[in-house]
Amino acid sequence: MKRAILPLATLILLIILLSGCELFIEKPEAGKVYAILVALDYKNTTEQSSLKGTLPDARELNRAWEAVTAKAQGEKEYHGYLFLQDNADTPKDLDIGDENVNSLPTSEHILKAIKTLQSITTSNDLIIFTYSGHGSEAGELLLVTTEAGKTHKGFPASSILDALSKVPGRKLMILDTCFSGLSVPESGASHSTLLNNNISKWYKKYWDSSRYTKPEVFVITASADTESHEDTFDGEDHGIFTYALLQGLGWEEKKGSVTTAIPPAAKEKQLTADSLLSYIKKHQQAPLKRTLLNPSATFQHPLVSGGALDMVLFTF
Repeated sequence: MKRAILPLATLILLIILLSGCELFIEKPEAGKVYAILVALDYKNTTEQSSLKGTLPDARELNRAWEAVTAKAQGEKEYHGYLFLQDNADTPKDLDIGDENVNSLPTSEHILKAIKTLQSITTSNDLIIFTYSGHGSEAGELLLVTTEAGKTHKGFPASSILDALSKVPGRKLMILDTCFSGLSVPESGASHSTLLNNNISKWYKKYWDSSRYTKPEVFVITASADTESHEDTFDGEDHGIFTYALLQGLGWEEKKGSVTTAIPPAAKEKQLTADSLLSYIKKHQQAPLKRTLLNPSATFQHPLVSGGALDMVLFTF
């Protein structure tokens, strides 16, 4: 009996470790919220298929983030900046601090906006970057390349990630695009078994003695290494991933507003990167993977960076 105690205790400890206990970044001090929301519909080009849900994604996320900010604890301000390729509107200048930045979603304009935030934000602030549009297997976002807005070119998501990492504050990047999981950097303490199912690499990473390292930017993506999809919800087109995200924030499509005091995606009155991902995976209108019963089903598997670490976005 005594000899069985040690193996049993080891087994219990291993089960606890494998259960994936999360380590939360401590509750942040109240600060301001800055959101850069990028969306393209590609309706003015024959090079790419047009998208119906991207512009509603960005516009409604902007209103949802503002509402959630107002409901959270602490004195906060919300500043949302929309970078849209919208054929119905002429791009306008956005006032970001003391800078004027054109809202046409070119890489130059977006990087200028992010760089401008470097001189505005503090360590207590939350910076959110969202993108709805086409993506490539090279980990690129398909942005406008000319002021006329008729041509597009892939721009590395990693370049935007690098720019965000230099901005003071807590940073969250959200990508609703095909192959967006290929843009997620490997965490200092995790290994994606979705993108690489090599058991030997996973085993080596799991037993690695290196310390957990907080990523400069947490990244949530709509899919791993597959396409992402959009659909119609209550008469409005959205990305399947973004619509679940909106619901997690408490957004009601029919009312056009956030209707809950605490977002449904919050856990124990805290909205975190991981609680958002968990809600989206449970509520998105698409399975996480193909099944034997329906091998051709539309599916997508959202991912988040950070490994065992999690980031608190809001407290209620």
